[in-house]
Amino acid sequence: MNQLDKNMVENRSNSNFNIEQVIFVNCAHNYCVCFVNIVDSTKNTCDINGSDKIKEYYSIFLNTMSSIIKRHHGKVIKNSGDGLLYYLPKTVDSKNELAFQDVLDCGLAMIEAKKSITLNFSQKGLSSICYRISANYGKVELAVSANSLNVDLFGPPVNICSKINHLASANEMIISNDLFKVLETTSFYQEYSFKALEKNTNEDIVSNYVAYSVNPIGDSNRRKEIEDKRNRIFIESQKDHRNMNNSSFNILLIDDDEDILFVFNSIISSEGYNVTSFSSSSNALVHFSEKNPYFYHLVIMDIRMPELNGIKLYSQLKVLNPDIKVLFLSALNALDEVLCIFPEIKHSEIIRKPIEPDALLCIIRSILYRD
Repeated sequence: MNQLDKNMVENRSNSNFNIEQVIFVNCAHNYCVCFVNIVDSTKNTCDINGSDKIKEYYSIFLNTMSSIIKRHHGKVIKNSGDGLLYYLPKTVDSKNELAFQDVLDCGLAMIEAKKSITLNFSQKGLSSICYRISANYGKVELAVSANSLNVDLFGPPVNICSKINHLASANEMIISNDLFKVLETTSFYQEYSFKALEKNTNEDIVSNYVAYSVNPIGDSNRRKEIEDKRNRIFIESQKDHRNMNNSSFNILLIDDDEDILFVFNSIISSEGYNVTSFSSSSNALVHFSEKNPYFYHLVIMDIRMPELNGIKLYSQLKVLNPDIKVLFLSALNALDEVLCIFPEIKHSEIIRKPIEPDALLCIIRSILYRD
């Protein structure tokens, strides 16, 4: 295990290490940041008898919300007690309309889920629940916790999202003016109903912010047409992905051994893939962060590297793009130990060096064309 950063390994394996060391990725991007929280949760839980019932109350709500967020390609940042802070990573591409539509559909799906949550609560003898959702868009700094690899976001958009949340009524979704300006330019803008909220001068902390309530359009037949259209777009995008040729894929290759880097670059490039290679892991991270984080379809890298080892680099790439596919190439003899300490890395994502060219290309092909 001496090939890896020992401090990081000790931090992850030591159960007494409780302090989360936050590491900034040193880049900022625009994202949609959202917040969902329970209205009057303190009052509601005071009326519940028994700690098990209180746990059940929060568990049903938080698990339901998390499931909806995941279904709409969002990522939960943190549990704030009676709510969840989350973001939509794909909104880093301002031209990705499906990602911004996910923001709205996610929030509206949460509101729609109140019916099933209320029924579930009723069956378990719990009182009904109300909650509200807010969404904002803007530039945030990204960071990762060294111990758990949890992602965190910092900056005004996060703070504003939390503040405007208080403007929302129970079971309502609202969005900031910054997000509204982006949505106005999309092709799906007319598929939703937006209404500017009146400023509440009694609420000093939020009176300076412009926000809009969001609702689906009222016509059920029109909503059905919109949903069918979106399903067709999704199916077509999946089909387009499967039909992509090798020249459409961008691959980032990182290895501090320049001889291996040259050989692997030659092998992969010979198949028509667009390969960008780095012998410096730190330079590779800067390059990745400065581009659209969704530009690369696959990152192939060594584990044992100076500056940033492959594990640290992996964690920071995942901050920028949680969906990025990664393939580790390593001559390490301690891969089982690595997998135990870092369970988020799958065994199939690590292959041993040396490897035959045909075997390498076969693995790359299977990863790239995997949905």
